[in-house]
Amino acid sequence: MTTDKVCGCNVVTSAGVVTSLQLIVLVLTLASTGLILDRYRTWQAVYPQTAYNATAQAAANGTLKFNATIWSESWIELGMAWYVGFGSFWLFSIFILVLSFKYYRPVFVVPNFTALVVGIFMNLLAFGVLLARILSVSKDYRTDEYQEAIFIYVMGLCLFACLCCILFIIFISKYHTFLRNRYGHQVPKFIQSRARTGYHDEAY
Repeated sequence: MTTDKVCGCNVVTSAGVVTSLQLIVLVLTLASTGLILDRYRTWQAVYPQTAYNATAQAAANGTLKFNATIWSESWIELGMAWYVGFGSFWLFSIFILVLSFKYYRPVFVVPNFTALVVGIFMNLLAFGVLLARILSVSKDYRTDEYQEAIFIYVMGLCLFACLCCILFIIFISKYHTFLRNRYGHQVPKFIQSRARTGYHDEAY
């Protein structure tokens, strides 16, 4: 029987690499969004904020916006809190995915596949709320505060994580198909004893 391949590698090997990469991307994004959620108000209090400039405002006919609106600032904290919550679910789904390497059950792959699909939208949401915060002030004042520089880096990371989720979905989907075709009808070792009592396995 020929071994299934993904990009020239065994499917199980590819899934192991993708699982490791998922954990790396998750740690980076979760640490970054958690940092913003924890330190945002501290940065506003400690670092200099953009001061109102009456001369510049008069020259621009009163159209300049020196500070972010309360709506964009509230979305920062809310969006980062949602992402941290989602990150906890993503991490839990990775732990469940790891079980599939021992028991070869395709059902263990489903939570991680779901997390990756949701991850595409959550990373776009995080990118959107950070972008909205930056765009809520006038062009010349969008990157003159410490937290705004942090936002730009995290926005790039969120876009990168979004693209990674799309690629991860392809590999995880292939891995799920592999397990379903090869092991979908097998009873795992930890429940084989139930087979003698009338337990019948189901294909997922």
